[in-house]
Amino acid sequence: MKINIFGSCYSRELFNYSTEYEVNCYVLQQSLFTLFANPLPIKLEDAKSVDNTAFMNRMMFYEFNKLGLKNILENESEKLVIDFADCRYDIYEIENIEGAKIIYTHDARATFDNIMSQEKYKNLQRKYVSVTDFSNKELNDIVQKFCAEILKKYKPEDIILNKMKMAKYYYEKNEKTDFVNNFHLSREKFINKIENLFLKHIPNCKVLKTKFLPLANINHRFGGPHPLHFEDIYYQYKMNILDCLINNKNNMPQVEDEYSKILKSNKKQIMAKEHLKSLDCKSAKRVD
Repeated sequence: MKINIFGSCYSRELFNYSTEYEVNCYVLQQSLFTLFANPLPIKLEDAKSVDNTAFMNRMMFYEFNKLGLKNILENESEKLVIDFADCRYDIYEIENIEGAKIIYTHDARATFDNIMSQEKYKNLQRKYVSVTDFSNKELNDIVQKFCAEILKKYKPEDIILNKMKMAKYYYEKNEKTDFVNNFHLSREKFINKIENLFLKHIPNCKVLKTKFLPLANINHRFGGPHPLHFEDIYYQYKMNILDCLINNKNNMPQVEDEYSKILKSNKKQIMAKEHLKSLDCKSAKRVD
């Protein structure tokens, strides 16, 4: 079955734990708050993410040119999985180009800095805007427009909202540590607000949520303790729930019970882990 993902690694990671699905099109760092703005036109070779990978460069090309949602809707899939994790990021308004906006992430800033070296872009001015300053009406209008676009292609029952639930703490060397002053975690309630607006406009979509809190993986390949980087057993558990939703299975209680047993047998090992990565996300103040 072909799946498209409009969201983040919060959803994409799940599909590493199943061979039943093909991720056909996946876009991230495409903020709702910049999605329908005017583009800041760049060429693909102008897009330079922090790690300069082909995938992330392409995501920046999509973001600056406003092509992310277009790619999702033009690539055929049977289901659309959505998460609003990237709504935690603030935005830049481009003051020299009327109505132009881009997401405020390390990758977008790397691309912006790269194009500023070119003559035609050197006078661009950017204004930082916090997405939490948007009024309730503005938020509703943005979400409503997004819903109208995806409903042109997908039936409500073929849309799955992956509800946000972040890890609140992590274990290292058998010590529990809360995420304190963490930017990402501070935006969880704001993301929940966006989710509620989405469900207001598409109440008949399917909703992916878990009974158990996620377990932060201090050695996740994206680096370090982070509210959005989880243990393998949690991803597998959540993927099993997603499979129940997609295939209309009635065995969700069994999935919950099985995870409870797996968690019990693995928790001591998880708690005893030592952070081995050089990259550390636990004190993130604004962006990854």
